[in-house]
Amino acid sequence: MDHRVVLTAYRVLADERLIDMRQRGGVYVAERHGSNGVPPIPESWVADVLLEGLAREIPAPDLHEWLRRCTETLRLRAVVVASTSDQCHGLCRELTDDFGLEAEGLLASEIVGDRMPLPLKRADLIVTTEAHEKRMLAVGAELKKPVQLIEVRPDLIVGEWSLLLRKPVYVVVASEEFGAMIRSFFADVKGVENINIVVLGRHDVSSIPMDAPTYITQSVRASLAGVRIPGRILPAMRTISTQSARQIFRFIVSSNVEAMTRIAR
Repeated sequence: MDHRVVLTAYRVLADERLIDMRQRGGVYVAERHGSNGVPPIPESWVADVLLEGLAREIPAPDLHEWLRRCTETLRLRAVVVASTSDQCHGLCRELTDDFGLEAEGLLASEIVGDRMPLPLKRADLIVTTEAHEKRMLAVGAELKKPVQLIEVRPDLIVGEWSLLLRKPVYVVVASEEFGAMIRSFFADVKGVENINIVVLGRHDVSSIPMDAPTYITQSVRASLAGVRIPGRILPAMRTISTQSARQIFRFIVSSNVEAMTRIAR
């Protein structure tokens, strides 16, 4: 590869604070984001955000307050409707940690007939997967609530997991059904045969090699109760695609702006 391309890539990574480029010393992986008290974002990105605010007549000292009001004027609730507890717990974690929503999971099997469970009634947003999109759109129309379909990040297939699957990887799940979903998702990825599904309560977790990359779903993490999982534990991944995330943020902002408008009146 052209060395100029490599150098440009290194400079981008350095700007994102992912690596340190030391003159005559080499290139090194940077310290973990935020571990040294420095925000894990490049200065150029912050400057661009401030500039965008100024272009809209929002002075830099006021921008943070506008952002706070656009995301925190209301305490919004979301309900995640999915097939498995693994999906529910995982999406609830992302909606809470990354979007600031109060999220609650609901198995699709719990919605029987015309009876609407309480989480659906009190939610401001219904979040679901492709398998239940049609049904939840009907429920959302009946309850007059918006429905957001979650699409999985496509780069998971060609990104970090394609590298992990070069050798055996263990995935600890709460149900056989979710294990089958994972295998189906990575079906066309080279190395899919290296995925080892371990169902908590059915398989012996102690059989996982101590040095093997091991992913534990949020549902399993919530039910471990002191059970130690061997292996090299991988961090929780973000699964929500950029497009889905954009739609969720638009819902959050529009809901908060509408509330601010009502208060102003």
